[in-house]
Amino acid sequence: MSVLAEKITNKEKLGFGLGDAASHIVFDSSVAILAYFYTNIYGLPPAVMGTLFLVVRVLDAITDPIMGAIADQTKSRWGRFRPWLLIICVPFAVSCVLVYSTPDFEQTGKIVYAVLAYIFMTLMYTAINIPYCSLGAAITSDPQENLSLQSWRFAIAPIGGAMGTALILPLADFISPTDRAAGMQWAMGIFGVIGCVMFLVCFLTTRERITPVKEENLNIMRDVKVLLKNDQWRILSVYNLAMLCGVVVRGSLLVYFVQYILNQGSGIISMFMLATTIAAVFGSLFAKHLGGWMCKIRASIWINVLSALVGLLFLVLPTNYWIPAFLVHIFLNILQGINAPLQWSMITDANNYGEWKTQRRITGMNVAANIFIIKLGVAIGGALTGWGLAAFGYQAGVEQQSAEAVQGVLILFTVLPAIFYLITAISIRYYKLTEERMNIVVSDLREGKFQTESEIPVMMNPKASV
Repeated sequence: MSVLAEKITNKEKLGFGLGDAASHIVFDSSVAILAYFYTNIYGLPPAVMGTLFLVVRVLDAITDPIMGAIADQTKSRWGRFRPWLLIICVPFAVSCVLVYSTPDFEQTGKIVYAVLAYIFMTLMYTAINIPYCSLGAAITSDPQENLSLQSWRFAIAPIGGAMGTALILPLADFISPTDRAAGMQWAMGIFGVIGCVMFLVCFLTTRERITPVKEENLNIMRDVKVLLKNDQWRILSVYNLAMLCGVVVRGSLLVYFVQYILNQGSGIISMFMLATTIAAVFGSLFAKHLGGWMCKIRASIWINVLSALVGLLFLVLPTNYWIPAFLVHIFLNILQGINAPLQWSMITDANNYGEWKTQRRITGMNVAANIFIIKLGVAIGGALTGWGLAAFGYQAGVEQQSAEAVQGVLILFTVLPAIFYLITAISIRYYKLTEERMNIVVSDLREGKFQTESEIPVMMNPKASV
């Protein structure tokens, strides 16, 4: 990797963050709204919806590494990753409309359409999001600059998240007061166009500075083998999978929790969704300061333990008044907002460490593998949501649910995410890329040096403090 450390301007950080805001229109709506859309508006049985989320995401096991390898091998005057923002932004916008469309088909036809539309959206998200996420590692290699870049990213990303969650239902009802299905289609069409513009701004304002030390021909299996040699990536895979399962289960069930546990309508649901966005912004802005006070690994451990404990408070909060639950929800999402920049900063560190260890820089493959793990977490979380609702007797399209189904919503919303957050905290304890160690790695890479056998015990000493 050849480049000297360079201060990244706020303009570039803002432009970079807008790319993730565009991605989060799809990602956040998939987490928080799509399950509700498929069961209560589209009319899919919960078990079918859960299976759909899991089965379609299996496709990512093939497409993610292919896209990562293609991005790594892309050569253009704009770099390796930026061109894909320009190429895919329009199909990305189209996919937003198609997945929220409700064709007048029989049940089998509706399931087939849902599968095809969801596959198309997943492919477009893969084709644009993997190059986008790889772009961060191509902008800077400095650990502190990277954490700052990721903090800006996750402070801006909730803008897109708000479109896909908090704003979609009010806008849908405003556009089509008597037909929420049509309103949601129009709303996602508008947000898709906005996301397209955001990707274009990201393309125009960012610059790739980091290039591989040596170039090699496209070989996906070789790159997969190189990736698997990265022990720190393997640890992050467990961490990312568990975290996303927790995030998705709680996020998917938020609408159900507010409607059936707190007995509130779409107005309060939108307030909870908007609070998710605003709280995440505050958390992201705080992450850089926290990273200056303590090691990011220790910070992530405590944030996930605290997230598990705070989430369990919903079990004992009063349900006849929604304000206490609202305040706990805000605090919980501030914690999650802090965690996101730390998570992606560690992903970038693991990419640099992998180059230092293997003498191959496979940024696209590294990011693709991490995104696949994250999307697998989304799929498993979505599947567990659907299967869990079905197990407790939840009925699609029925306003009045049984007492067992309502109790099931509460259990799934609280206990299941807490388990995943604790697994997340335990897994990251084994991650060893502290800032001090990463400074050595980055310094070596700038000088064209790589790991030697004598450096392994020093770098990866399990007794080293975190």
